[in-house]
Amino acid sequence: MKSWYLSTACLILISSSPGLGIEPQQLLEKVDQAEFAPRDTTAEVKMLLIEPDGKTSERRMVMYQKGNNKRLIRFESPADVQGVSFLDAEGKMYVYLPAFHKIRLVAGSMKNENFAGTDFAHEDLSSERFSDRLQAVELREEGDHFILTTKDKNKDSRYSKLIFRVRQADFLFDRVEYYDRNGELWKEFVREDFRPVKSYTQSFIAQMTDHKRKHSTKMIVEKLEVDKNLSDSLFSKRQLKR
Repeated sequence: MKSWYLSTACLILISSSPGLGIEPQQLLEKVDQAEFAPRDTTAEVKMLLIEPDGKTSERRMVMYQKGNNKRLIRFESPADVQGVSFLDAEGKMYVYLPAFHKIRLVAGSMKNENFAGTDFAHEDLSSERFSDRLQAVELREEGDHFILTTKDKNKDSRYSKLIFRVRQADFLFDRVEYYDRNGELWKEFVREDFRPVKSYTQSFIAQMTDHKRKHSTKMIVEKLEVDKNLSDSLFSKRQLKR
């Protein structure tokens, strides 16, 4: 998730604005603490693929997350994508395509490809902490939000920068802008409908929009559970074929 350029006049570096009381990378670490606060999450999700003409197609999926280094996504319907799965665990990504009965390692340029026709590239689905893969470079305030600009530490990323809009109240982000290598806005990820779930706050509606494709992927969480003590064995290549 990434965003970039605002005018130099509007952009206030944290070094010249000590009143903010926090440096850019420290804020990114606080975002990590808020985002990965639950020990694990299980979400049943309705996904809508929205075409440029407004037509939509619906999918159902389940998402599992444990800590900040394990994520499993599996489509359950319709039939043409049933069983298609994505796994990010211990620094490696895999995709399972039932039609080919094959698990593929996602590496190199494959990380830049979109997952299963959605607007999420494989790299967008990484479960890695933001502060581990991004370098925060600029920070300013805007109302009750922080605006945080970051650069990807991975030189192979197709993004030049990401801009996070972070809620000051709880350090959760509600928007991320992704910029391409030419500095143009490419994609935008927006989250809303934040609700309490046990002692945490979670978003129940999110949408990724690809401005180049004029296409969007909307996710509506229909059931969300946290701290269920998910087993590490769930996040394995064997589970991809389940």
